[in-house]
Amino acid sequence: MGPSSLFWLLLWSPIFHLTLSTELRTFVKIKEGSWNEGQRTCVEGGGHLVTLHNRYDVQLIHKLINEPGASAYLGLHEKQDAHRSEWSNGEEMTNWTTEASITYEQKCVAIQNNEWREQPCNEKNYFMCYNASEYQLIEQKKDWCEARLYCRKHFTDLVSINNNTQNEEALRRGANRTFWIGLKHDNYEWEDGQCSTFREGITIRYKSKGCAHQSKDKVILDSCDSGKDVICMQGDTRITVPTDPLTWEEAYDYCKKNHDGLLFIRDQDEQLEVEKWLNATGVPGPVWLGLRQSRVLGFWFWSTIDQVVDFINWRDGPPELPLSYHCGAIDGRGTWSDVKCQTKLPALCIEDMYSTTD
Repeated sequence: MGPSSLFWLLLWSPIFHLTLSTELRTFVKIKEGSWNEGQRTCVEGGGHLVTLHNRYDVQLIHKLINEPGASAYLGLHEKQDAHRSEWSNGEEMTNWTTEASITYEQKCVAIQNNEWREQPCNEKNYFMCYNASEYQLIEQKKDWCEARLYCRKHFTDLVSINNNTQNEEALRRGANRTFWIGLKHDNYEWEDGQCSTFREGITIRYKSKGCAHQSKDKVILDSCDSGKDVICMQGDTRITVPTDPLTWEEAYDYCKKNHDGLLFIRDQDEQLEVEKWLNATGVPGPVWLGLRQSRVLGFWFWSTIDQVVDFINWRDGPPELPLSYHCGAIDGRGTWSDVKCQTKLPALCIEDMYSTTD
């Protein structure tokens, strides 16, 4: 029995422990139970119920379920304090009324034409961060959760507005732009506390207490007590793909500016997780990694972490000067190759999902 088979056998045993060293998210299906039982099992194993961020996550879970008619619990569930609007820092907004509390929609607030207006949280807007009492308009278009993550990494948080003075300051800094502030309404939350605006294909059944389960590519919110498998995840880094093909330099700049850099692979565990991700999502290869070659010394290194490559998975061994193409990519099966750096390819960015204030 190989290490991979032994790992899965241990996960299905009565004592459940997640032991992978990789920081990339790993997904594991465990035994049937209620949502609460599954949540306890995931946490005891060092993980959480899974959070969905995009359609690639849905495809990964679909691949894990892999049985006709089967379904599995995810981390989305109805909040105990549903119908409550709150600021990004957790403070309740007591005098804000919203139809979202009735329709169970996720709504976020932007300032537009100097007025507060509800918008779907997955829309892209500029946004306003703060440090202490200083407000800063960020002229990058992000959805509400992406904006919150950016503010928490680079400032303190999305701005909260509690009086007329703060509102006037936000309007002054906003300079008649449309921008997110920190107010959100959502009757549902993810078990691990992550913020996600992804709601595509999620069906809510109003008469039942809401816990999410996925069957094939559909996500349904209904009973929390049905006997279902449970999907656990461990790791704080997810893979995301820019919309447009980019040169290697463009991909490096884009991933550094909008996420946490180009993907790097340090060992066999991380290589296997990337291969699972590529297989499940069907992202066509080759796609850019953070692999770059020194044109002077010839060694390959991970640009995101400034680390010389140790573990390798090249097709025919490390490409060497003067015949190499200097930039590294990975194909759909997980094999690395060197590619001309000016070639336009999709890229694999990494995103640390947890901010320092979470």
